[in-house]
Amino acid sequence: MKESPQDVVTAPYGTWSSPLGAAEVAAGAAPIFDAAFRGDEIFYSTKIPAEKARTGLVRTSLSRPGEREQVIPTGFNIRSAVHEYGGASWALDQNSEVIYFVNAADQRVWQIIPGRAPHALTPDTSGRIRYGDLHMSPWGLLCVREDCRSTRRERAIVLLTKHGTTNVLSTHSHFMAWPRLSPDGSSLAFIGWEHPNMPWDGTTLWLVDVRTPATPAVAVLSGDGVERPRRADPGMPSPTDPGISLLQPEFTSDSSLHVISDHHGQWSLYGLDIDPVASRPLVTDDRQTPAPERIGFDRLRPVIDTGEEIGGALWQLGTRWHLNDGDEVWAHSQAATATLVRCRLTPSDTTLGPSDTAWETIDTTGETFGTIELLDLGRTHLLLTAKSTRRPGVLYAVDRVTGLFTEIASERLDTHQGYYSRPQVGELGGVPVVIHPPHNPRFAAPVDELPPFVVSIHGGPTGQATPEMTARTSFFTSQGIGVLEVNYGGSTGFGRAWRDRLRGGWGVVDVEDTVAAVNGLIAAELADPNRIAISGASSGGWTVLSALASTNVFACGTSYFGVTDLMRFVVDTHDFESHYIDGLVGPWPAAQDEYITRSPIRRTSDITVPVAVMQGDRDPIVPPSQAQEFVDTLELAGVEYIYRLYKGESHGFVRAETIIDSLESEFGFYVDVFGIPRAHQHG
Repeated sequence: MKESPQDVVTAPYGTWSSPLGAAEVAAGAAPIFDAAFRGDEIFYSTKIPAEKARTGLVRTSLSRPGEREQVIPTGFNIRSAVHEYGGASWALDQNSEVIYFVNAADQRVWQIIPGRAPHALTPDTSGRIRYGDLHMSPWGLLCVREDCRSTRRERAIVLLTKHGTTNVLSTHSHFMAWPRLSPDGSSLAFIGWEHPNMPWDGTTLWLVDVRTPATPAVAVLSGDGVERPRRADPGMPSPTDPGISLLQPEFTSDSSLHVISDHHGQWSLYGLDIDPVASRPLVTDDRQTPAPERIGFDRLRPVIDTGEEIGGALWQLGTRWHLNDGDEVWAHSQAATATLVRCRLTPSDTTLGPSDTAWETIDTTGETFGTIELLDLGRTHLLLTAKSTRRPGVLYAVDRVTGLFTEIASERLDTHQGYYSRPQVGELGGVPVVIHPPHNPRFAAPVDELPPFVVSIHGGPTGQATPEMTARTSFFTSQGIGVLEVNYGGSTGFGRAWRDRLRGGWGVVDVEDTVAAVNGLIAAELADPNRIAISGASSGGWTVLSALASTNVFACGTSYFGVTDLMRFVVDTHDFESHYIDGLVGPWPAAQDEYITRSPIRRTSDITVPVAVMQGDRDPIVPPSQAQEFVDTLELAGVEYIYRLYKGESHGFVRAETIIDSLESEFGFYVDVFGIPRAHQHG
């Protein structure tokens, strides 16, 4: 119902009533993770809130998107645990009705034909062998396999046949992503990296001959920080840089591919010509394998360079920033906002890539997108999800001729979008930010009152705050508490130099940038300086606790499964992030003093304001022992706190009852600290 002017009530910030309660936030969340075409049919994976937030697979069609069918039966949950974060957990066989998926409980690959019972393709190992980054090829299902049966994780790129036969294609790197076979099936391309790098630091493009069991590497484009180019060009890495981040190789022919690189300061899309593997002599004995060709970065030819980022932090396997079919390349370009771009290829371009950046922006919606996720390129349409300043996440089919967007499904199930926040992109204190002022169509605050704010710290710390309508943020803004999101140094979306500002400075640079943004918010008279809280999850929780221990800007803070003890973190955490701190703070044990002095658990005596701690008891990344020890030290230091430990939750809460309780606890915590009278909530 549209509110008329006389319906607007004047009431203090924080006392506004809203239909976007915690229960609505939890119940309405149905994020869409991936999608693919099979003819006119569209399949997409999404959470099912009514079934303990398991991930299911929905079948619909381009011509009838309102008709939907759940494909995966109850009792199965699509999720890979490779690298703990998973990703690309299902794939379609385009030549049959078969669908392959990873089941969360046992980490086996299963196959199903819609309407029939699923059956397992891989052996039962009680979840100790995992599969992820599923990609269908004409020769079988490509996967990254992770063997957890020993203390050292063993990974391989494997090809699974429809009968369950496993063929190991490569073990050339400790971490691997994006396995792709050339059109003739002779060459495997993938991205690999080694400790201590993360995939946004330095990676290597591997090209491997898979025609024989020896599977020799025939060429590498190395950006791992050891054999990288060193040039006087300021756009190239210096000897102290960690390397070059290469992402998402995709073959365009047997002798060419597209790959993302940030060697010129931001992730952009390039073409690379290679010698066809099929023209090489077969190597049957790896003792006779010649040294792989070392490819120079001067061989990369620009395909699309928008001056923004075509690429991002690979936290989940299978993420795609570009798609092509030989006729066109579609890409997602990211800065403070997201843009969809297209490059039409000429026959000569399919091998070399265009000599100039002849790309165009596709914008037929009039909306400002915060994020775009490219999912699949079909014959007539492109599938993507997008979040904007006007709408929560939507799965769209984009017409390749007209550029028109057709909604296929929405990530939100509620109807209260008039109460969602109205995000604004800006800069405060020299730091990129997203501002969500308090917003509720039924309420206005007294003219002489400045609003309270929660400063939201994204995770990663390589995440990015983007202008999106989200239910979680709107839960606060619709009740009269503003939200400020900060893209501190280390965030993606703003180029390599901004991302590398955090190297060695975690707990310092992120805090300084956050405080600079908050001071800018106060100077602009957009917030009450005495009623500012700070909240963050995972690495964002680390920044929260570091800020509370080193500044007096915040009235309180909330940490969701935040890192509190660096020495415990490097011992307890999983393999993927076990050397992450080497780049963020320094390598152990050389940086031992920094590990000690920066860890919030060693600084609780410096915290003088209340703290809320939210933790899952099954978190493999930040184990609950860290949270418990931290609140124990808060207790000893006499710091006021609340602590919530949620059973069955991991690194990121998914259960409705957990989301409800944690949100209500956090909001109530701010109400008490800010002195907002609970008895005067206005309806």
